[in-house]
Parts: sequence; structure tokens; C-alpha cells
Amino acid sequence: MNKKEIIIATARDLFTKYGYNKVSMDEIAKQANVTKKTIYSYFDKKEALFQYFIDEELKKMKEKIERQEKQGLSFIQRITKDLFFILKFKKNSKLLNAITNERDIRFSTNLLEKYDEEIIKYIQEKIETEIEQENIKKCNSKLMAFIIYKIYLAILFDYEDELNEEQVVKEVTLILKEGLFN
Repeated sequence: MNKKEIIIATARDLFTKYGYNKVSMDEIAKQANVTKKTIYSYFDKKEALFQYFIDEELKKMKEKIERQEKQGLSFIQRITKDLFFILKFKKNSKLLNAITNERDIRFSTNLLEKYDEEIIKYIQEKIETEIEQENIKKCNSKLMAFIIYKIYLAILFDYEDELNEEQVVKEVTLILKEGLFN
């Protein structure tokens, strides 16, 4: 591993174990056996180093979603499956869980909001592509992305009854495809 990879691996481990606020650049440098100057040659501040991990997680999610798109599912089926995957990924992320437990509520809230904004933006782009291809009706793509995301967020984090992925995908797909009214 080169120095940058060692710094990244060390910082990921420390952030995951202790959270963002409890980890200093001095501690990362010490654990990685490099100088702070070396860290700063790759990342100009601690926030930039942490942002690297958020970007990395978002990239992993997008890659998984892109692979699923090749399965020949309809847009509605893809988006509902994708969101279920994204939120399970988010819920099970050790790094994001460490951040959620931060004492500095503003920091963790801002970070999670940025994370959510990136996911909503991604969904919005997918909706706009489908509108351009005339696969779905014209709509406010940003609002629709927000609504779809928040539905899944509520189901995964707030709904207390036992659910399985197929049931969630089926019900949300029904709402999106056919609506609730006769």
C-alpha cells in the first residue's frame, strides 16, 4: 500500500470506531506512521478526508445500482429496488452509524443531509432520463425524487411491523404505477 492508501485505511478505521469528532489528524498520522504534512499533501483538512469516505460510499451504491439496471426491470421496479438497497446500505454502514452517534448534532445532521441530497439528486437524474425517453409522465423531477426517497426512508427507519423487500417494492411500485384512487 502506498502512503495515501495507508492514510485512508487508518482514517476509515478510526472514524468508524470513534466517530469524526474524537479523531484528530495527529492521531491519524500517528496510527498511519506518517507526518501530518503527508496527510495534508493529500487532504487539505479533516473534513476533506472524511468527505472522501462519503463520496466512496455513494460511489459504491451507484455502482451497485448501475449493475442492477442491466436486469431488464421497468423504471419503477428499478427505482424501488435501488432505493431499498440504498437505504439498507445506509442503515448498515458502520461509518454512517458512527457519524449518527456524534455528539456534535450539527455536524452529523449536515453530513447526513448532504448524503441524502446526493441520493435525491441521483434519483432526480434517473427520473429526468425516463421523462426524456418518454417512459414516465412529465413531473417535477426534484420533488418526485424527494417524495420517493422519503417514502423509503420512512419505511426502512420508522415502520415498525416486519417487512420484506419484495413486499415493500410491490406496494411502492403499485402506488407509483397505478396510484391509490380508482
